[in-house]
Amino acid sequence: MINLIVVAHPDDEVLGFGGTGASYVSSGDSVQPIILCGGVEARSKRPSDEELLLNIFKANEILGFNKPILGKFPNIGMNLIQHLEIVKYIEEQIIKYQPDRIFTHHPSDLNDDHKKISEACMAAARISQRKNNIKPINALYFMEILSSTDWAFASSNCSTFAPNVFVDINETFNKKLEALSCYKDVMREPPHPRSNEVLRGHAAYRGGQSGFLLAEAFQQVYRNNL
Repeated sequence: MINLIVVAHPDDEVLGFGGTGASYVSSGDSVQPIILCGGVEARSKRPSDEELLLNIFKANEILGFNKPILGKFPNIGMNLIQHLEIVKYIEEQIIKYQPDRIFTHHPSDLNDDHKKISEACMAAARISQRKNNIKPINALYFMEILSSTDWAFASSNCSTFAPNVFVDINETFNKKLEALSCYKDVMREPPHPRSNEVLRGHAAYRGGQSGFLLAEAFQQVYRNNL
């Protein structure tokens, strides 16, 4: 099974999918991260280019993910890029990797980059219905990124994250924390959502909803039943 992870920033792939992805890899799946704002130039306390690349590749290596594809889109500037340009970039990755499943951001995340990428990913996921000889995906999922999905405000024109799929990450949660520790100055002290304590508590909460000790949650918005 090929899983394509389409996210905005380095660390999103671990925060939203780290435990699940590591579990999938241990079962023989392939996980291919696509990080559109690979340079995160606007990130506070950003390390040097060389150190950032080392952080990204080490974090993904720990989880068993394939080497991430790093786009050159502007961090905290996706609103300045034409929607079609983002869609076409994601379509190129779908054509190249022929994924069975796609995981991306929720469209109501507080972070605007997340919103734009989620919207573009939904459009790109339909490419098999617009072009010939493209394998249809089996499913499309939204994931939650703590300090963005959970910080979103209620809006009359956008629904909030509503998980309907839960994955047991009890055996891979520590790998997720180890991978996150590779990203310099990303993690915070509690009660910030990007702290080890809150991440563990949230995983326990999602586990309690689904009968696992620790879990990651997703919102499945498309399934191909053919």
